[in-house]
Amino acid sequence: MPRLLFVHDDAMATERLLRHLAQREPSWDIQIAASEDDAWDLFEGWVPDVVIAAARKSRLDGLRLLVRVRDARPETVRIVVGVDDDAEHGLRALRIAHRAVVEPLDPATLVEVVRRMILMSQLVAQPGMRELLGRIDGLPAAPSVHTKLTHRLEDPTVSVFELSEMVAADSTLSAQVLRIANSAFFSRHQRVTKIEAAAARLGTRLLGSLVLTAEAFGRFPVSPFMAERLEALQTHASMVARLASNLEPSAPWRDDAFTAGLLHDIGKLVLASHLPDVHQSIVRDAERTNRPEHEVELQRLGVHHGAIGACLLGMWGLPSVILEAALQHDQVLREIPATLDAVSAVTFANHLAHLSEQPEGRYARGRSLPPAVLNDPRWTLWREMAFEAGPREEAA
Repeated sequence: MPRLLFVHDDAMATERLLRHLAQREPSWDIQIAASEDDAWDLFEGWVPDVVIAAARKSRLDGLRLLVRVRDARPETVRIVVGVDDDAEHGLRALRIAHRAVVEPLDPATLVEVVRRMILMSQLVAQPGMRELLGRIDGLPAAPSVHTKLTHRLEDPTVSVFELSEMVAADSTLSAQVLRIANSAFFSRHQRVTKIEAAAARLGTRLLGSLVLTAEAFGRFPVSPFMAERLEALQTHASMVARLASNLEPSAPWRDDAFTAGLLHDIGKLVLASHLPDVHQSIVRDAERTNRPEHEVELQRLGVHHGAIGACLLGMWGLPSVILEAALQHDQVLREIPATLDAVSAVTFANHLAHLSEQPEGRYARGRSLPPAVLNDPRWTLWREMAFEAGPREEAA
């Protein structure tokens, strides 16, 4: 059963939550603390799965407590309750906590957030990988994109629209923008998946703060292989996004497909930036044996990058369509459904992009496509689209 530590100094808010839990989740094991010291005493002797802490500048410093929790046991889910209206403070809070909820506290909303985060954390069962994910508050932007953004931010006349176009070229910055735009600080209960809408919600000043304080590429000691790899992953993600949003040009889910395509390989970026030696070995092994990387990841790590990415994005509170696309994008293609949706569009776009990027015979999944896919006239059109979108490498 899930273990929750609720740290709040408002007795009425605590009582409302306990009543709701008694009705909706009676099996959950919950402990209550009214101060940081009491909470830490409980934490040291009773390991919770989730810590929910109120943040008050003058009384209970929940963010300071969550920093201690993160450092001691990073795999613990961290939720902050009720920060002030300062957008910069909210941005800092989301670099410590996985999620935020506003006050006055709505017990039903909080319980739903906890349910979802527990479900997401279960996608990755390996303790070492869960610990790694718990420490991540950002990912490296492609150096070319980060340099352009930093340069444009020096111009006081730069517009949100121009910045959003540059952000949409980078999957990790897009994930951070969507994370913050969909957080309790900015969402007003209206979720967005379109990068432009998310950027507009934050505004130029906060976008600038996000870019300038992000974990930039240069902070990671990377080999020449890894520098090239990170750029290649971003290029592939951009191509998948464009293809996914154009497989059915009049579909209402095109914006969702673009964003989901842009973020589908976030799990690879996690591995590339935080476990570079392991990731390089997996890539080399996949190339040597002509196997998809996710199969080698399962063999080596017990989990593939799709689950890693879905877990991280889910903990950050991104919309379900993006999580599903990240989780399922490497699934085997059996047939093309009569009507696509955003998730299936990303799956097909990912396969098409890989086919167009690599020489014939080096993409294992391309040789095993069933006749139901290969004989569908849409596949022929989509494959032509993919080859036009990205030039193939010359065969060795």
